[in-house]
Amino acid sequence: MPLQRTVGRRRPPAAERQGVSQAEQSMSESAKLIEPGFSVADAEYPKFALRDGRLILEFVDWQEQEVRVRFSNAAGVKWQELDSRGPEDRDDSVYEIVGSFWLAEYLANNARTLAEGLKHFRLCFNACGVLDVLATSMEIEDAG
Repeated sequence: MPLQRTVGRRRPPAAERQGVSQAEQSMSESAKLIEPGFSVADAEYPKFALRDGRLILEFVDWQEQEVRVRFSNAAGVKWQELDSRGPEDRDDSVYEIVGSFWLAEYLANNARTLAEGLKHFRLCFNACGVLDVLATSMEIEDAG
């Protein structure tokens, strides 16, 4: 079934979304909107590759421009075509997830340390899915 394209739709608060437990609603995970210098709104289906802790993301944006993004020291990557059901308000933007449950799990299990400075980035490609990445940084690279 093809995915429905939406442009910048507002999402209901977490408490109103189906499938979110009371415990999840009361925890402190929040979404901080960031301006990474590129747009994921109405982008084409992305490609990504992970090698030696470096994730490279490539996609064509709504203006038909090729975008290439590098995530350094990538510890985790999740892709899903479903809505994230997370704390973000929009499904067409880029966020840092503050108080991330996923990052906390990595730290609690000693998979990574606080000193590494990992962040949880969430890229909401409204036309096709959601990409979550645990990495130290996210930077635009020359797509040429």
